[in-house]
Amino acid sequence: MTTPTLPRRLVPLDAFRGATVALMILVNNPGSYSIRYPALRHAAWNGRTITDMVFPFFLWIMGMAMTFSLAKRLSSGATGQSLILHALNRSAIIFALGLLINAFPFGVGAP
Repeated sequence: MTTPTLPRRLVPLDAFRGATVALMILVNNPGSYSIRYPALRHAAWNGRTITDMVFPFFLWIMGMAMTFSLAKRLSSGATGQSLILHALNRSAIIFALGLLINAFPFGVGAP
């Protein structure tokens, strides 16, 4: 009986992703917007705080993950056409979910 092999993970990328998501949650939900830690505010035009780096970090993580994912799928025999169709299908689903969420004029669960 063979044991299933787990997919190899790039642990530093996963750790960076987890830290970025935690920071994203902290930045978006600081508790009270009236008394917020200065580092969690967006900087003035000529400055930068860690808050301003969340989105670039997220984009870098997504680029790295896509590179590894596409390389793995191509090496397993997927064609370029199947990858494009998969991306288009996923994009359509995300777009439809966005339309569905925004169809509720007052948000889900609002009184």
